[in-house]
Amino acid sequence: MPSSDPVTIPKVLQLVQTLSPKSILDIGTGNGRYGFLFREILDFNYGRFSNWEIRIDGVEVEKDYISPVHRYVYDNLYIGDWLNLEIDFLYDVVFMGDVLEHFKEWNRALMKARRIGKTTIIVCPNWSGSIQQGEWEGYSHEAHQVELSPSIVGGRCLFANSKCFMSVFGDRESVTEGRDILI
Repeated sequence: MPSSDPVTIPKVLQLVQTLSPKSILDIGTGNGRYGFLFREILDFNYGRFSNWEIRIDGVEVEKDYISPVHRYVYDNLYIGDWLNLEIDFLYDVVFMGDVLEHFKEWNRALMKARRIGKTTIIVCPNWSGSIQQGEWEGYSHEAHQVELSPSIVGGRCLFANSKCFMSVFGDRESVTEGRDILI
C-alpha cells in the first residue's frame, strides 16, 4: 500500500534535518507523507509557505496515487518506473522509503539513486514475512519482489528492528559520525 510503518518517521526527519539538504528526490512518494514532512521541516518551519528554498521532487510509478498534496509539496513529479526514468539533476539527498523491496533489480535501483544523490537514505522491511506482500487493490507495483536486510543492502545502518531498517550511503555519511541521531 502507498504507506509505511511510522516508526521510522522521526528518525528519517532527524537525519534529513541534520543533513540540511537544498534538494531532495523522494523515490516512491506513495501517499506523499514524506514529501509533506520534508517540506515542513525544511521550509515551513522557517516561515516559507510559498517561496520555498528547498527543491523537493518526487517519483511515483502509480499515477492514481497523485493527489493535491503531491501537487502542493513537490516541485516536480516524475510519473513512471524509476528504472526507466531519465533524471538529469544531482540531489543532495535521495530518499527511498519502503520502495527498494518492490524492485526485482533492487541493486540497480539503489545504484541509480546513489549516482544522482550525494546522500541516499533507504528504509526497508527487515523481516522475512514482508516478501509475502502481493499486489494491493489491483496495483501490481505494491508487491514485494525481494527480501532485504541491512547486511544485504550495505551502507551505514542507522536503525534496525525486527520490522524495518534504515541505511545511508554517500559522501556525507560522516555527518552522522559521533552524533546521537537515531535511537
